Amino acid sequence: MTKKELRKIYKEKRSVLSPLELNRFDDLLLIQFQQVFTGDASVFLSYQPIPEKQEINTHLMMDYLAFRIPELRLAYPVIDPFTNTFKAIETTEDTTFKLSHYGIPEPIDGQLIDPREIDAAFIPLLAFDTNGYRVGYGKGYYDRFLQLCRPDLLKIGFSFFDAVPSIDDINEYDVPLNICITPNQLYEF
Repeated sequence: MTKKELRKIYKEKRSVLSPLELNRFDDLLLIQFQQVFTGDASVFLSYQPIPEKQEINTHLMMDYLAFRIPELRLAYPVIDPFTNTFKAIETTEDTTFKLSHYGIPEPIDGQLIDPREIDAAFIPLLAFDTNGYRVGYGKGYYDRFLQLCRPDLLKIGFSFFDAVPSIDDINEYDVPLNICITPNQLYEF
């Protein structure tokens, strides 16, 4: 299937999950993450989940990381919709966030992080395949940003659903994940 087809299917699959299912899946994702992540990172890029899109609650994983690695430096993307790029901005517990025009909470202040400083990142997705390629929302922000990062960056995805066999329209700009965690399985690529 193509990215466009998968995007439509998986947006719909997410939209029908009940609050109880979402909470259960988020808890299972956290348990899987705790078993996988060793804590070997000093700079981490995350993203703010959009509740209306029933996205994975990355706050659970970030709270776990903050507990395990108190000195962890955390960054979030600030999107530039005119260039289809984003910058990673370091945050603290005092950072103020505001909604972007996409409805994504973004930090309004903080230090710019060089992409080459980032050790690990949570990469949002709607679907992924058995080769580690993912379907995002279709603008290419993350793939462009990931090309600026070090080759050894640990790229972690989370999905409520298992992998599809393949995505038919992968191109040379698509950057695969290293790991994708589902409620019942860990995929390593």
